[in-house]
Amino acid sequence: MKTTNKISVVIPAYNEEDWIELPLKSLKKQNFDGEYEIIVVNNASTDDTARVAKEFDVRVVEEPQKGYTRACQTGFDEANFPIIAVTDADTKVPPNWLSEIKKAFSDPEVIGTYGPVTFHDNDGYYNWLAKYGFTAFLKINDLLGKPHFDGFNMAVSKEGFEKVGGFNLEMKSAPDVDLSQRLTNHGKILYNGDMKVETSARRLDDWGFRFFIHHAINYFNVVWLRRPDKARDFDDIR
Repeated sequence: MKTTNKISVVIPAYNEEDWIELPLKSLKKQNFDGEYEIIVVNNASTDDTARVAKEFDVRVVEEPQKGYTRACQTGFDEANFPIIAVTDADTKVPPNWLSEIKKAFSDPEVIGTYGPVTFHDNDGYYNWLAKYGFTAFLKINDLLGKPHFDGFNMAVSKEGFEKVGGFNLEMKSAPDVDLSQRLTNHGKILYNGDMKVETSARRLDDWGFRFFIHHAINYFNVVWLRRPDKARDFDDIR
């Protein structure tokens, strides 16, 4: 039986000195009654990301090879606890986030869990899409047996993660989505509507409609065609 009161939290970070305090401040305010560690993966940053993170008394590990997938894998490799949660460096998690993750893993068959998102820096149309459109998308995929992990709000068992070989290091984008597809044959993956986070709309603001095209192509390639090698990479926004 999994130990559910010990959770590692991984935050990949590339040049996030202006944002990294968001997840760290929110993680320091958890109502979780167990033990947790926070691991910031400083991914080839050229700014003060590591220095700012260390001010919050968290573990900072270095991953000199730039890339989200590589940073995530490094964080998971460093994790000490049997449940590993992931969020982004521009994301705020609610006080009950770790408690909701613990609740999901109280079912011994659960191997992963994930939840919805809104934006903390956009109160307009984009936030409406996130709150209603993306939430509906996640629920529909859950009903279809196609769970859709997102790196800003997910958690997996370390045992399950290792069983499927970790992240696909050949992928530049959507390794989280690919991971959720590979885990489905090894246990239950729960969508939890109470496991909410708030992230930044900065990439959506920068890309506009191209953002949706990018994710739609990756979604069909990774989820339905099972062609993770066709996943498109992101352009830098920092």
